[in-house]
Amino acid sequence: MRKSIRRYQTKIIAKNALFFVFLKNKFKSIFNLEEKIIKNILLFFLILFSTFFSFFAITTARRIDKISDIEIRTYHRQNNIELENKIKKITAGYPMNQMAYYISYQDTEVAAFMVAIAKKESNWGKRTPKLNGQECYNYWGFRKKRERMGSGGHTCFDNPKDAIRTVSNRIKNLLAQGVDTPNKMVLWKCGYNCNAQNPQSVKKWISDVGFYYNKF
Repeated sequence: MRKSIRRYQTKIIAKNALFFVFLKNKFKSIFNLEEKIIKNILLFFLILFSTFFSFFAITTARRIDKISDIEIRTYHRQNNIELENKIKKITAGYPMNQMAYYISYQDTEVAAFMVAIAKKESNWGKRTPKLNGQECYNYWGFRKKRERMGSGGHTCFDNPKDAIRTVSNRIKNLLAQGVDTPNKMVLWKCGYNCNAQNPQSVKKWISDVGFYYNKF
């Protein structure tokens, strides 16, 4: 009788052991399946996030570029084609010729000073500051502290649009203060006054800038 009971108990234990092994394998399969599902879900969201981020980055870049164009068009709804052609003709063969289109969105007086000063300060883009060998698009000898500064302590602009926007705004501010002739605009060269400058150099600056300013 006892032997029969023991055999029965042994069978029960064996069956339970097999059952636990079966459950273990089943749970392992379930966990593996869940792990695959989780991985696929994570991959899906990663792809979705990457797509959204790329779309957002492209849209933002286009929006910034559009804003830059709008900021350049301060005085005109569209560029002054006659002014553009005049600038192109005057600056033919020089790097600044490529900026004629954007400069033509400015008021004629602002454009005249931009062209005239650029001729004196950089020979229309042939002598310009660089940053790590890269062009700074600073054709005006413009100095204002920024994160990116070029050689000679000059401002390094991000691109031609940035350069035109910044320089034109400075010229507009000066015009609003009554600095509206090459003789007065010499402060671009001297700063607040020209006492420390060579008088001949000052006269030459006024003369050269005036020559091209008067072409407009």
